[in-house]
Amino acid sequence: MIKNVVLKKVLIGTVFKAVSVLNKSVPKKDNQILLYSDLGFRDNIKYLYEYLIENKYNERYEIVCAVKGYEDFEDTAPHNVSFVRPSKGIFAYLRSMHVFYCFGKLPIHTTKQQKVIQMWHGTSFKGFATNQTQTSANASSFYTYVYASSPYFKPIVERKFNVTPEHVAICGHPRTDVFYQPKANYDLGQYKKIIMWMPTFRQSKRLGQNDTSQQTILPFLQDDELGEFDSYLKQQGVKMIVKLHPMQDVSKVKHNQWQNLMLMTNEEFENSGMDLYRLLNLTDALITDYSSVFYDYLLLNRQIGFTESDVAEYKEHRGFAVDPEKFRPGMRIRTRKDLEQFIQNVISDNDAYESQRLQINSVANQIQNGTNCEVSLKLSGIS
Repeated sequence: MIKNVVLKKVLIGTVFKAVSVLNKSVPKKDNQILLYSDLGFRDNIKYLYEYLIENKYNERYEIVCAVKGYEDFEDTAPHNVSFVRPSKGIFAYLRSMHVFYCFGKLPIHTTKQQKVIQMWHGTSFKGFATNQTQTSANASSFYTYVYASSPYFKPIVERKFNVTPEHVAICGHPRTDVFYQPKANYDLGQYKKIIMWMPTFRQSKRLGQNDTSQQTILPFLQDDELGEFDSYLKQQGVKMIVKLHPMQDVSKVKHNQWQNLMLMTNEEFENSGMDLYRLLNLTDALITDYSSVFYDYLLLNRQIGFTESDVAEYKEHRGFAVDPEKFRPGMRIRTRKDLEQFIQNVISDNDAYESQRLQINSVANQIQNGTNCEVSLKLSGIS
């Protein structure tokens, strides 16, 4: 993944400009699907792939997965499926009639025949990242469709991706389809309640972002207090799974010795064999801050707590795509005491925000029946 904005602009105006010209003359294979992700085989790309395989689309279509970490899958790929490095996705793009992204993109101008769909990886809550907006000029020519999860978010998507209205399609995230499927059989132990905590990242050397300062792994808790917090959770009979953002660094904290507080880096989570959205379906509540995961969690209609440790600072640096005061249907957690009160509310099923959740869910998620994969294929003309 190239994070240098200037270099990206140079490549778009030179190398990919030439590739775009070539793309017009290369015949397309109607039975070839390209799934591209430069941040690994995960999120909407992975769930769409699972849907394709489960429904045996690979018997009629060639599926090329151009993903980071392709080496882990290439030897076990099923019939008519190949895994290649993202750079080889350029060659697959030139031959593919159907292209899907959720992380990154190949800045190649589409042809009239191609269906190139940007599913993205979240409905906008945070403001737009600078490294995205500075390299999204004239993006309508790169996509046939960009997804908006509801009509409300259509103009937001237009601004975020710099596309015209006809290039925005209403479709939710394929990853949420698993909420409507049989629950996974993960051995999480016996607890009164299971709470998922998914903080977003504040700083990323890899992405060149510095949204706000990041002093501790979790707000309201010093790193050396996490062991004591684990004891508190044990007393309450609660398991808390903290799924850290892929960009967050916790290498300085020894976090594998706790029982009720499960702090997991992205790498540790991937090695656990669990699937994130199937795990979310097993939880009783969610804690987050500005992560768009809460829009997805609304489909489950379970309690959500929103941490507020730096909302003013975050608004000044990164900003918000929507009014944060109106789009957080859950308890505001501003202190350690608030955090413990939220936990108690979950234990006792004291839920004061259901009506607000249902209201925001109706605004944010038009598709609420687990058919986003199916809609995705229809939009691409895949039969």
